[in-house]
Amino acid sequence: VHTLAMIPEFFTQQDLDFEQVKCLTHALMALAKVDGIHDNEMQLIRQFYDSCSRGGDPRLEEVAGGKYDPVRAKTLFDTPELAKLYVKSLILLAFADGQYAKEEDALIHEYAEAVGIGGEEVDGLREATKDFLLGSLAHVQNLDALKEVNKRLDPK
Repeated sequence: VHTLAMIPEFFTQQDLDFEQVKCLTHALMALAKVDGIHDNEMQLIRQFYDSCSRGGDPRLEEVAGGKYDPVRAKTLFDTPELAKLYVKSLILLAFADGQYAKEEDALIHEYAEAVGIGGEEVDGLREATKDFLLGSLAHVQNLDALKEVNKRLDPK
């Protein structure tokens, strides 16, 4: 059993089994590939997977290779809390490179639908994620810089 603790104040405490970890890792990698894997995205994916895997588990490249099937997530993230964790993880990754691309947003909506989360709820989770990330910058005094960050976090 693995606990998702990438950003503890953003995620509710959830224990994931290794099948869920592998599925989420594969989904994250598929999403990162949409606009080219950025260093920050790869770092987040690797950090998540490494924190959940043990000696003898498959390597990240083995878990995240090939075509991802979002239907698999439906049986693994089968409670509202787990489904939201899955979608929020994807959204957070989409923000990791500083550009939230429309292609990423479309794929997140597709993956979210597979776990029973509709478009409006996905948009709400995206806004909550954006607010969380901007809240961590609340101490910044440069309002023009904050406005620019806010613009870059909207789907383009």
